[in-house]
Amino acid sequence: MTSQLFNQYKYHSEQTEPLSITLFDPMGIGGRVWRTDQSDELIMNSAADQITLFTDSSVDMSSKVYDGPSLFEWARSDEANSYLANNGYSSDIIAAAAQLKINGYAPRVLFGAYIKWFYADLLSQQPTEISTSLMKAQVTDLSYDDDHKPVIKTDEGTYTFDKVVMSLGQQDNYLNDDEQKLAEYAQKNALNYVAPTHPGDADLSGVPAGEPTIVRGLGLSFIDYVTELTLGRGGHYMQNEDGSLFYQPSGREPRIIAGSGRGIPYYPKPINEKGYGETASPKFLTKENIKKNSKDGKLPFDKFMDLLLSDLELVYYKLTINDKYPYENSNEFEKAFISNPDKDAVLKQFGFQEEDAFEWDYIINPFKDVHAVGTEDYQTVIINWLNGEIKDSLKGSKTGPLAAARDLLRDFRPVFRQMIVDDCFTNQDYVEKFLGNLDSVINFLIMGPPVVRSKQLSALIRSGVVTILAPGMQVKGQDGWFVTASPKRNTDKFRSTTLIEARVPKANLGITANPILESLVNAQLARSHQLKIGDKDVDIHAVDVNPSTDQLLDAGGNVQSNVYLWGSSLDGLRYVTNAAPRPGVNDTNLQTADKLAAEVLGLPTANDVAMD
Repeated sequence: MTSQLFNQYKYHSEQTEPLSITLFDPMGIGGRVWRTDQSDELIMNSAADQITLFTDSSVDMSSKVYDGPSLFEWARSDEANSYLANNGYSSDIIAAAAQLKINGYAPRVLFGAYIKWFYADLLSQQPTEISTSLMKAQVTDLSYDDDHKPVIKTDEGTYTFDKVVMSLGQQDNYLNDDEQKLAEYAQKNALNYVAPTHPGDADLSGVPAGEPTIVRGLGLSFIDYVTELTLGRGGHYMQNEDGSLFYQPSGREPRIIAGSGRGIPYYPKPINEKGYGETASPKFLTKENIKKNSKDGKLPFDKFMDLLLSDLELVYYKLTINDKYPYENSNEFEKAFISNPDKDAVLKQFGFQEEDAFEWDYIINPFKDVHAVGTEDYQTVIINWLNGEIKDSLKGSKTGPLAAARDLLRDFRPVFRQMIVDDCFTNQDYVEKFLGNLDSVINFLIMGPPVVRSKQLSALIRSGVVTILAPGMQVKGQDGWFVTASPKRNTDKFRSTTLIEARVPKANLGITANPILESLVNAQLARSHQLKIGDKDVDIHAVDVNPSTDQLLDAGGNVQSNVYLWGSSLDGLRYVTNAAPRPGVNDTNLQTADKLAAEVLGLPTANDVAMD
């Protein structure tokens, strides 16, 4: 947002007083997730050419475009090579930058370096009327002085400002009852409990080699922990003749026993085939169809799913024709599928076999019919499923039938975002069905690791380093151990002295451990956003703000005109608040930054801004 403040002030402001900007972050530029002292083995899960910090002509904004290289373009440049070498980055990171492919996945350390370079480049172009300073300090309190100016407190001092913008990023929460019970059990029995946190922050030095370690969660954090406990401990992979991987252990790895309620790792992210600014548009989930199928301004959730799945099915079947039905025409299929409401008749007309059917229930729950299975047999089931999805994902985001259909869910984010802004769902459908179920399903389908990590996981399961429990994982403390099992599927039990909670805490104002949010709640200066369902007010955990300006609301619902909030603390009120900016697609992060910068300076904002 600093760049937007610069541009707004430089090109549009008629202020006669100089502008002073102070940034607060205990980790410095890049923050916690992208800090440059974390493991080189931890990589991003977005393709390098689809990440930027610069604006472009696609962005709805009122300031001038501040254009520049994507992460990929920068990493491969001589300037990046010089910057990394001159700022003490390791030879491994310098090599990773030089070898980064356009659709490759950069180390998180490298993105942190890109952020720091961007900030330094920005300061080098700073107008003389602007001064910018950085304080590596944790903000612990926000209050107001007698003139109602915001006052920020850190351990180092107290500071008064005209305006404050809070972008707090990923943050820890207080433990829930189950987690607290396990933490206390660990302390009492001298066990090792790693609470939910960002994997880059976790201390894994106490995880013993060769011993079982229980990991609860199978999403991105699980992949990070597995990476640190294998590659990070000296193991390496070799490629087999068929392209699969073989894991060569170092002997320092633990034996990882992992699971979750779903019992399935996230789908691998498809190899990106989409170019600059390229996204797919709905053929069914259109504004016209949303309006036509709405009743009293609300779209029934079942109808929403019908429209959404029709879009996914259309892409899936067209690409399946290209894959397996060479005598059929995918364009003719598209015409028939869109025009004929009897989808089964169209599938029959084009000769689709039963094994090629798009079965949503089995896509989101591949083993729904597996009611009883031993842990050993389940490894074969998981490997076969994972290898099939790896093969499809390697075909790419425009070629693999299911991979391309899944990738639509990422392209449709602006559609979902606008539907939320337009209040298209009833409160009950939004809370219980969209947030309560579909959001998790979408993450499972499209927020998974790069396909190389899925290939590595397959190798680790085959090598016996990783064991995946059947669906329904449960964990408890028993007889001085952590014990885990999936009792609804089998009688197998595993025990360990270490339990790792492999999940990043979700933003939740009710249990946040972020000191400034706690202080705001205690002072009645912040509240959670609530929705009325029946006669009850239901908390969706997001910090409540004025929806058109993102100015903070106090406990009474009054706008605090000098304090703005942005990012993951609004998750639930906004949709997908933690994605890195993407070039060429009118990115909502970039729109929001420009809009907030204009508002802070009292300048006109752009029209039709989709707030993040």
